[in-house]
Amino acid sequence: MAKVRIKKIGIVALQKDAKSLLRLLQREGVVQIVKPEETSSAFSTLSGQVNLRLYESYLATVREAVSAIDSAASRRANLLDSFNGRKELTEQDFARRAGSYDEIYHLANEISLRLRSREQEQSSLLSTRQNLERYLPWESLDVPMKETGTLHTEIFIGSLPFTYDESTLCSTLDAALLTRDTSGNASCRSVPYSCSIVSSSKEQTCVVLICHRNDGEVMRGILRELGFVLPSDPTSHPPALRIARYQERIVAAQKKTEEIDAFLSACYDKRDDLLFLSDYLAMKIERYHALDEVLFSKKTLFLEGFLPEMDIDRITNRIESAFVAHVEVTEPQPDEEVPVLLKNNGFASPVEDITAAYSLPSETDVDPNPVMAFFYYLFFGMMLSDAAYGVLMVLGISFILFFRKPEGQTRRNLFKFLYCGLSTIFWGAMFGSWFGNAVYTVSTTFFGHTVSLNPVWFDPVQNPLQLLIFSLILGFCHVMAGMILKFYMLCKQGNIKDAFLDIGMWWVVFAGIFILLLSLIFPGTPVLQKIGLWVMTAGGAGLVLTQGRSSKSIAGKVVGGIASLYSITGYFSDVLSYSRLMALGLVTGIIGNVVNTIGAIGGRSVGGVIMFVLVFLFGHSINIGINALGAYVHGNRLQYVEFFSKFYNGGGIPFRPLTMNTKYFKIKEDK
Repeated sequence: MAKVRIKKIGIVALQKDAKSLLRLLQREGVVQIVKPEETSSAFSTLSGQVNLRLYESYLATVREAVSAIDSAASRRANLLDSFNGRKELTEQDFARRAGSYDEIYHLANEISLRLRSREQEQSSLLSTRQNLERYLPWESLDVPMKETGTLHTEIFIGSLPFTYDESTLCSTLDAALLTRDTSGNASCRSVPYSCSIVSSSKEQTCVVLICHRNDGEVMRGILRELGFVLPSDPTSHPPALRIARYQERIVAAQKKTEEIDAFLSACYDKRDDLLFLSDYLAMKIERYHALDEVLFSKKTLFLEGFLPEMDIDRITNRIESAFVAHVEVTEPQPDEEVPVLLKNNGFASPVEDITAAYSLPSETDVDPNPVMAFFYYLFFGMMLSDAAYGVLMVLGISFILFFRKPEGQTRRNLFKFLYCGLSTIFWGAMFGSWFGNAVYTVSTTFFGHTVSLNPVWFDPVQNPLQLLIFSLILGFCHVMAGMILKFYMLCKQGNIKDAFLDIGMWWVVFAGIFILLLSLIFPGTPVLQKIGLWVMTAGGAGLVLTQGRSSKSIAGKVVGGIASLYSITGYFSDVLSYSRLMALGLVTGIIGNVVNTIGAIGGRSVGGVIMFVLVFLFGHSINIGINALGAYVHGNRLQYVEFFSKFYNGGGIPFRPLTMNTKYFKIKEDK
């Protein structure tokens, strides 16, 4: 199968059944609701934006709650978690959980409130610790930091930069006083003072200095020169009291935080319920989005959309048996933009995302995936081309598929790389690469005799030209496949003449070139050479005579026909692009061999074995990572540039039905 035929559906039902009808359509998951282009004045939309914003805020709260309890329980998602499939629920379980909606949301809201409280406590804890750090150097001060002196004394409480002890501080002050005395500024020798060190560190020294009030101005000037700084927020009591209060606050904040963490950890048992509520709210939000596309009158509703042809009877019967409703299915209008739904077998469907990343097929396009899948897997394997790497891919992906039960696009992507891995095993065996030449290197280095896994076909490192020729042949086949699809599309559209003139004539030219190549491979066959020249000439003449046919003037027809021959260079350049198959295939094998050679430098010893294992694991991990990425990128490029350009227009819009697009749970289908 390829593109699914899409029909237009119109539903008229009672307004009171709107939510139930949308729930049924969401459960079926096959109807894309669109707003009708032509509407009657009797119908209008019913905006659900208020409820939509409300449920979106609920969903944000629930997701925040899940994240909070995961963090409290030290649960971190690992890579394998992203492959987990959804848990199945029976309809009864689904209804039971949905009935606990209010209770679960109340828990989520409580978690959110506790989380806000925890954030406030953490913020308070941080600021309190910062404040505490400011006052800890003053802890041993037994007077208020705001103290300025008595009737006859002046007290200076503050900090000086750098480190001092009482001896060095007194020496510094005495020197400053002596300097002032000799300069004639004041008579300072007789200035009495007392200083003490409260605390000292590399950054600052906290000091208390006492002098007579009459000498205060002189001492203030000296301290200013030394960089003396008053406390920014001095206490009106001994600092130890404020320090004690800060420490009490820290203990209280830590206790409150621990209580909240314990509550969040205890809520982990409700994680499944919260995940269900997340899915349930996501479904409601999707229905409210769909509600914006539905038209309402006083008593009825009108809904229009698209659905696959194969689901018409089932959906019609379900709606008409459940509601008082009328369902009408029609063909889309010729000028109507119809969404595209692709349906392929298990071999081709995994590459649908590659086509979608480029553009979905338009109404006139064929689905390229069945043809593209074969070439994509083939090319990926040739570019990675190490059988052991392929085995690792197949084993790893098989493990995930079997134990994790992934779904949807994740499952299709895994199958895509599973097929790529099988192709890699095939080409690695054909070229004799198993972790490069690891078997040969290990046997000769550590066991003293030679064992090697010979290629089934040939070794591309020894015969790169053979691989290049084979790559170009495959490229030519790929380009021809694109032209065949173009020929088929033109015939399907009724443009049989265009198919034969625009595509068929080029095949005649290529047939002539192929015969000429045969004459070179089998020398001494002049008949083949003549036939090839005649066939190629006939094809070229056909192009010259027909490719300018759309022009109205004779000169335009001639010029257009001759100019068409220039396209031969485009075909040759396209085919040459497939030399990257050889290049990437060689790179994988050569890097693998180099890694093995470097690892074997240590020789036959315990240290040599350890060195080989470490280099082997690191080198081949890098090699498979880089070259698998290169095979993926260049594999896509060969499809987009060389293959799609021959026949593909694109521009289709994806089919997006109203569905149960849940992340964690799904309803178990009746068998």
